[in-house]
Amino acid sequence: MKSLITIFSIIISLSTYSQLSNTMFGLARTTNPAAVYLATMNPATGVATNVGQTSVSSSINLTGAALNPYSNKFCFFGDNGLKSIDLTTGQITNTATINNPNGVGYFDLFRFNTSDSLMYGLSRRNITNPQSGVVTGAMYLATIDATTGTISEISPTSVGQGFAYSGSAIDPHQMVFYFSTGAQLVGLDMYNGGIFSNPTLSFPNGGQNFDNFTYSCADTSLYGLVRTNYYSQVYDPILMITTQVFDSAAVHLGKVNPMTGAVTKVGNQSIGVQSFSLNGSSTIDPINMIYYFISGSMNGIAIYGVSLQTGLVVSQAPISNAGALYFDMMRIQSDCYESQPTRLESSASIEEPLLNTANVLVYPNPFLDQLTISSETELQKIELYQANGLLLFVKDLSDKTFSIETSELKNGIYFLQITTSKGKEIVKILK
Repeated sequence: MKSLITIFSIIISLSTYSQLSNTMFGLARTTNPAAVYLATMNPATGVATNVGQTSVSSSINLTGAALNPYSNKFCFFGDNGLKSIDLTTGQITNTATINNPNGVGYFDLFRFNTSDSLMYGLSRRNITNPQSGVVTGAMYLATIDATTGTISEISPTSVGQGFAYSGSAIDPHQMVFYFSTGAQLVGLDMYNGGIFSNPTLSFPNGGQNFDNFTYSCADTSLYGLVRTNYYSQVYDPILMITTQVFDSAAVHLGKVNPMTGAVTKVGNQSIGVQSFSLNGSSTIDPINMIYYFISGSMNGIAIYGVSLQTGLVVSQAPISNAGALYFDMMRIQSDCYESQPTRLESSASIEEPLLNTANVLVYPNPFLDQLTISSETELQKIELYQANGLLLFVKDLSDKTFSIETSELKNGIYFLQITTSKGKEIVKILK
């Protein structure tokens, strides 16, 4: 049943993409003078167009960015706090100072989760042992309020002490936040902050690193760049030793199985670059199934588009804009738009959806302003849950037909737990 749920969710996600702009947003930086602008990017031409004429910061922190397609805001850490930028005007709407009630620290690798409209990241701080005075690093999955800067830690205990600059990803269907330690891909349960998965990365068909990974709602996969380094053996006649010297590198588009850690290449042809910008400089176009990243070389900075299906380069363009330019923290507005969880919270009182075997009829489905439940046997209780397991409505009754007013419900996936004289049925419904 899980595979059916996933397929159903993909269909929902793809059908909603057409409702939203497929625009790529990011941060355009000039160095002389130092300035940062919210900008849109045409990946086919490499032309970055500033949104608004006013710089919103003089610097950026490359440890995270979030695009909220519902409020039309782009969030990043600038020179004096967490900034919210309006996607239409390019102007600052809010600047917040980090406030962690548990101690002074940092908030890294954050992204926006479209299935619950929260910003998730890693709360990183130091903990001092009051007896020994020893200071150790601690890290927790957390959310942050973009308006107040308040951090809410979810993990009950530390999930690690650090991370690699390989990026981060949110799977809004399974409700898992991913980051890498370099050797391992760590998945954190977004319901409780605990370890969901923690496999060691392996490369069955070659490679040493998996970087710039991001989640694709179009096919529910984690994509990134597989880097393979090559070295030459150099003999030093004075020291009489042989050492390895970096010679070249090959980069392929790859995907990872987050449960096993196995990284495989998409296609056999190298992308043709040896270097790329790390940590957040990648995004996925869910409509055209293209992975984008930024590569820098002696010839300048360019944006590459790579097919998720073939691993071949489908576009390549040098980035252009007024002044010396970098383009960072790319996000496509329609990616994962209106996605819904398919894995329920383990503490929720409902189970995975079951097949309807007690002749319970729920209509219409999809529904709008009203939902009707009818049964051949007597209805005893109706419970309506959000996809994350939150109970919204409960009604005890003794009838064969019942209707629920649903005009106030937001669009998304819900579950009805229906108790009849023959037992319980769970039906998935969609608004």
